Amino acid sequence: QEAKKAKTAAAKSSSSTKKKNVQLLDLKRANNIAITLSRFKQSHSEIKQAILTLDDSVLSLDQLQMLLALLPNSDEVKMLKAYKGDIEKLGFSEKFLHAMAKIPKIEARVQGFIFKQEFNSRKDELKERVTQVATTAKKVVESTKFKGVLEITLALGNFMNNGHHLGNAQGFSIESILMLSGIRAENRKISLMHYLAALVSAKEPHLLDFAHDLKGCREAAQISESSLKQELKQLYQCCDELQQTLLDISQPKKEKKEHDASTSTFLQIMTEFHEKARAELDEVSAKMNLMDERFKSLAKYFGEDPSQFNTSDFFTHVNTFVDQFEKCLIEIREQQKKSGGTGSGKGDGLAGLLGI
Repeated sequence: QEAKKAKTAAAKSSSSTKKKNVQLLDLKRANNIAITLSRFKQSHSEIKQAILTLDDSVLSLDQLQMLLALLPNSDEVKMLKAYKGDIEKLGFSEKFLHAMAKIPKIEARVQGFIFKQEFNSRKDELKERVTQVATTAKKVVESTKFKGVLEITLALGNFMNNGHHLGNAQGFSIESILMLSGIRAENRKISLMHYLAALVSAKEPHLLDFAHDLKGCREAAQISESSLKQELKQLYQCCDELQQTLLDISQPKKEKKEHDASTSTFLQIMTEFHEKARAELDEVSAKMNLMDERFKSLAKYFGEDPSQFNTSDFFTHVNTFVDQFEKCLIEIREQQKKSGGTGSGKGDGLAGLLGI
């Protein structure tokens, strides 16, 4: 019975304490702040100190991104400055905003802190993707086996169009060779792609593994050139914004500001980071220029207009051609096994199946 009375008294005391708290925020805003901060183990002062000292061992990238939505807006800062009462009597969320409002340029600092934490992963991923597509473009141009298959394809096309105005073509687009699978014999079972696969197998078998040279095309097809350039642009913009923040914070003010020592720490750490980040982005930019040159060479190599050349579409067409070619090769080999052919003599095996 006494324990029950003590619990009731504690509850009344807690309720009384809550009633004494000064609430400046609307209920929804206060609740949102409280709910989000419930995910943090750190106190208000520890969060404040971590922001001031850029301590990423205290605040993770995810936490910083959550904090960004909680920071006081201009109206809330004015409201907190106008409050002349006891800070300890403020509500939980009001105390948090009061602590954050004490940090000069708080939003810019947190945004800079976020950029610092995410920079390496974003930069490394961009660099890897740029290098990947540039290398793939180079390998496609340098593949003698792919070139050999395309030369046979061109010869086959000219033979089929003999006597027609298309029968003396000097080249073709990558997209157009996908039509080979759609051109079929009367029995509808054999397409020109089957014939091409059989022809390469019978006449130039050393070319059959040409897909090995093109294995990077599948992943490269998923990478948009425009998205790479947009990401580089955004990273440079973040650098520019950080530079402006550093200028703003370093400007002397007439009124005395708090956290002079921490401001010096922020300026020192972020100035060094900014210089390093800018230099590394310049390196990525140079790789992107090389990528552009490789794309131009790729377009010219295949007779395409560089200004209209879509690398993602190109790599997709190459992948489709490889898939269709290998599928047809498997099908005619299976047919060869069923017919008992060995492929060792004229009229036998793959050649014999298609009359090569």
